[in-house]
Amino acid sequence: MEKAVKVRVLLDSKEKQDVFRDIEIKTSQNLEDLHHAIIDSVGFKSNEPASFYLSNEDWTREREIPLMDMGAEPGKDTTCMKDTLIGEVMVQKKQKFIYIFDYFRMWTFLVEVEEINPIEKDETYPRITLSYGEAPDQESKEPTDMFGSEPFNGEDL
Repeated sequence: MEKAVKVRVLLDSKEKQDVFRDIEIKTSQNLEDLHHAIIDSVGFKSNEPASFYLSNEDWTREREIPLMDMGAEPGKDTTCMKDTLIGEVMVQKKQKFIYIFDYFRMWTFLVEVEEINPIEKDETYPRITLSYGEAPDQESKEPTDMFGSEPFNGEDL
């Protein structure tokens, strides 16, 4: 029986107000569908690269699942979002993922599986079931260097 996974997506930012969304998605949908649902839910334009990272309890990035296949490296898993079903990676409650959108601005979202339930007939998935807080403008965050530590002004090129 097909299920729906409900995830809580928390924008990790320096804003004073929390910004999070609860999104339900079918196990037969893929991570690319969840990527678009997250971006749409905060009003960002999805024209930037992104990756999901499997995470441990301490929110440490582990295996990367990029939006696009960036080419095979010998001995490395190169699965991309469109090839990764939700039901293959989101299999239990409290499972954690890190989602990075726009590698220059490093918008970071903490994603945690809240529930796994039967799908509701006649519902469209993915769907937002809770929206809290107003997301900042996509361009409001300063670009960073490749390691995400310093504002990037283009003078180092």
